[in-house]
Amino acid sequence: MPPFLPPLPTPCAPNSTSRPARGLLHAIPHRNLKLPPGRRGGRITISSSSSTLSAAQDLIADAPTPRAFSALFKAASSATSPSPSLGVQLHAQAVVRGFLGDGDNSNTILSTAILNFYASCREPDLARQVFDAMARTNAVTWNALIKGYAQAGRREEALELFRDMRRQGHVAPDKYTFPALLSGIGRERGGGCMQELGGSMHAQVIKSGLHKDPFVGASLVSMYAAIGALEDVKVVFDDVDTLDPVVWSSMISAYVNCKEEQGALLTFYKMLCRDIKPRQFVYSSLFAICGSMSLLEMGRQVHAHSLKNIADKDAAMTNALLTMYSDCGCIDDAWRVFSSNDVVDVVSYSSMILALGQHGHPKEAFELFRQMEFSGLVPDEVTLLNLLSAFNHAGLVHEGLHIFDSMLDIQGIKPTYQHYACVIDMLARSGEIGEAIKTINEMPFEAGTPLWRIVLGACSKHRDIATGIKIAEMLFEMEPYEAANYILLGNIYTRLGRWTEAEKVRSVMDKRGIGSYDAFSWIEMGKKTHRFGVADRSHPISEEIYRNLDRLIGSIKAAGYVPDISFAAHNLEKDGREESLHYHCEKLAFAFGDLASPSGNTLRIMKNLRACGDCHSAYKYFSLITGRKIILRDNHRFHHFNNGACSCGDYW
Repeated sequence: MPPFLPPLPTPCAPNSTSRPARGLLHAIPHRNLKLPPGRRGGRITISSSSSTLSAAQDLIADAPTPRAFSALFKAASSATSPSPSLGVQLHAQAVVRGFLGDGDNSNTILSTAILNFYASCREPDLARQVFDAMARTNAVTWNALIKGYAQAGRREEALELFRDMRRQGHVAPDKYTFPALLSGIGRERGGGCMQELGGSMHAQVIKSGLHKDPFVGASLVSMYAAIGALEDVKVVFDDVDTLDPVVWSSMISAYVNCKEEQGALLTFYKMLCRDIKPRQFVYSSLFAICGSMSLLEMGRQVHAHSLKNIADKDAAMTNALLTMYSDCGCIDDAWRVFSSNDVVDVVSYSSMILALGQHGHPKEAFELFRQMEFSGLVPDEVTLLNLLSAFNHAGLVHEGLHIFDSMLDIQGIKPTYQHYACVIDMLARSGEIGEAIKTINEMPFEAGTPLWRIVLGACSKHRDIATGIKIAEMLFEMEPYEAANYILLGNIYTRLGRWTEAEKVRSVMDKRGIGSYDAFSWIEMGKKTHRFGVADRSHPISEEIYRNLDRLIGSIKAAGYVPDISFAAHNLEKDGREESLHYHCEKLAFAFGDLASPSGNTLRIMKNLRACGDCHSAYKYFSLITGRKIILRDNHRFHHFNNGACSCGDYW
């Protein structure tokens, strides 16, 4: 748990037929991780649209009434994917039977239900036709029409309707009018223009006396958060001053949207102190925060609170919990969450496949993919992207290309830019740099600079200086102030021992005022997060950490570790390069963890950048001499070190 937070208080009471290459299961070494027994993908739910169609057929066969039609339209509106064609047919039946047009109250109810249905189908023009034909309108019909245009992305027309509503005078805006308009503003992007418009609507809310209404307040919070105006979010939240869980949930969501994770955690703590019961969405957001910040202990506490407060976990909450444990390095806990879920969907499978790939379990990722297909669930483009990523991490190029080549023909999914990027990374990482460049030139998308940077990084790994220089020169023209381009070229020269050229690259960066990225690592220990930079001596027990690190370095050298100075800073003298390797941030983090944690305990260490090859080698020896399991997460994947070996098989 972060140091600023006290302990949490106790709360109040049709199947695909694709097949992989036959050699896949033999190509991947078996892991100890096993699939949950008996998993067949959970229940398959029947779509709401098919249920609504059956009900419509029964209704037409009987003697229907206007109220029965109204109820059916309301049910159709709440379907996951409302069917406009079904609504048009029902609408025609209502007209033929004379249920519309004479202006009585039941007709107003039916017309409003039809209007709502068309709005939910993102068909605001059809909704407007119903509205214009109504003999009487009220706040409900106006709000439904305004919401229909706003949700369809037609903000200006929604605003014009709002003005018409106010000009007519007999219908005043209410607490449902403003949320409809504010949602349309929040979905748009436009910087100051959107903030000015949002401020104008906020002023209208105040004039209408609705600024303290929780429903309106939650919409204002969400709108300001969507456009990044966090200070305005805080003003609205303080103005509403309510214990309504919806408003507090919106506030937590606002902090998340604005990348203020600590504010979200503190707001959650205040919720519990005021006996406000969090909703499922709040837990989903907090699981995501704990995962991104690797706050395992905090995540476990939030999980415990969710078990006490939420009887029925929805899919989004369960998937967020699964991802949280995976992001914190606890793949076994992620498996337990997945296997204990009664109903799993495509997102659940996709999340678990991604986690398995990141943790070095490509065989299990593929087995889970096969289970998903056999259960009747159809993989989507995200599922296949995650499976490709799992093969990429393991260097299984043949298997990855087989999946990629079969996407459209067998899965019926057209590869996106992200799928091409994953395959290009797969090819380049494995040393097939020429094939990677060929794929870039042949793909139906224009390659962005990050894609070329992937290939440049592979040139560094495989010491392809000629290709690397050509790509670097192209990137220098496209992005003259992007530090990563210079660093990657410098790394190629360094790996080849060409220190003079490497120093020239550094000199160009200095002349152009381009700074490099600061590497740092962190480890959670004793409910507190400890962060280390390169050669960092700011920690309170820094002297003990350095003494322990020097001892560890001596021990692993005796065990066979040889420092790789090609990963040292190239602006140092030759004698200082090896010593500089000793004080990389991930080594300091391990030395601290080794001091602070009982012997034999697993250490989980995170790094903001890719782990360097020398530290990766050192970690294998650290696990050997200390008997510890070490889980290292960098910005690419997880490495599980145990008894002198790594789960990545030295391929990353």
